[in-house]
Amino acid sequence: MRTSTFNYIKDILADYNKTDDYIRQREEELRYPYKENDLNSGIKGSTGNSEAAANLLITIEQDRRLASLERNQRIISEAMDGASEDTMTIIEELYFKKRPRYTMQGLIDNKLIYCSRRKAFDLRNDFFEDIARALNLEM
Repeated sequence: MRTSTFNYIKDILADYNKTDDYIRQREEELRYPYKENDLNSGIKGSTGNSEAAANLLITIEQDRRLASLERNQRIISEAMDGASEDTMTIIEELYFKKRPRYTMQGLIDNKLIYCSRRKAFDLRNDFFEDIARALNLEM
């Protein structure tokens, strides 16, 4: 797998627990857009139509950033549903936590996962490849 693809998926996993907050924040931005006061509104001859700008607002259904966040969340959830218990332990400890307590070897040494080091890396790589395929990323 390409390093850039691996790092992209790693970033998505790191933000997974905050995705609901990001989605809610983006929906708020779309529903209640910031409207800057027009400093020149008192000048004669200013016939600007503020409704034209309002008509150009992106609707929630058409917003690409919101759709991307929801798609990433759905794909990660589906990958987690199909993952084994050891795979979930690896992903939760190494990628979901802000400050992981263990490394891959630490998970094995402390018997949090019951497999060899090679098998642990294979489980992680398979999980990442499933996500990359679902996101149509180049591997």
